[in-house]
Amino acid sequence: MNHDNWIREEFPAISRSLGFVYTPAEEIEERHRRLRRQMEAEGMEAFLSLQKMDCFYLSGTAQDALLFVSLDAKPLLLVKRELERARAESPLEQVVDLKSLRELPSLVAEHAGRLPRVLGLEMDVLPVRDYLRLQSMFPNSKFVDASGILRGLRKIKSSFEVGLMRKAGEIGQRVYQEARKVLRQGMTEIEFGGLLEATAKRLGHEGLLRVRSFNYEAYSWHVLSGFTGGIVSQSDSPMGGLGLSPAFPVGAAAKR
Repeated sequence: MNHDNWIREEFPAISRSLGFVYTPAEEIEERHRRLRRQMEAEGMEAFLSLQKMDCFYLSGTAQDALLFVSLDAKPLLLVKRELERARAESPLEQVVDLKSLRELPSLVAEHAGRLPRVLGLEMDVLPVRDYLRLQSMFPNSKFVDASGILRGLRKIKSSFEVGLMRKAGEIGQRVYQEARKVLRQGMTEIEFGGLLEATAKRLGHEGLLRVRSFNYEAYSWHVLSGFTGGIVSQSDSPMGGLGLSPAFPVGAAAKR
């Protein structure tokens, strides 16, 4: 069995047996209904998502892809890498290969019947270089900011999302319970933080906290003790910490 056939036939069952939680089709459909309602209210004919977590929110896959949503056609997921896995993970019907960004206008026109006159983009996070490139590919389209719509949609949680949040809360509670067992005198902050991270990952934490902000990285393991608890830094949080170097000046340090 080749790789693509294995992804199509074996991968979904194996991944579920390992704890994968896939976004249900009805959840994705409801998100698109709400998105289109807001798009229509703001005079937006179509929306193009390039931001990974917006694309995941609306497609169910975080593979390297773009998502095109119009008012009168099915959503189109254009996958740069990895096509077959995206098809296995996403409940969307239209999932196609995108070999080059230059193909985007023709694929969109073929799918929707024409290029959109008003196209929404995630302007709060879209790099200028990508914006200018899209301008050259859609010269007759007016670009508008759709980031407010996406943030508005994502802040209202469904019962499916609340269930995932409860699961995350349970992991957090168990990490704190484990902390009392592994902490010992003389341990460094960063060693303790590493043990907490290992515990969290063993319980299902993915290790990353994604933040919709330029030049900002969320960091879970703020293990601070004594004077480091009063050190402020660049982190947009109540506490900064010393960190390990000027390149990462936040969180746990090598202090015992």
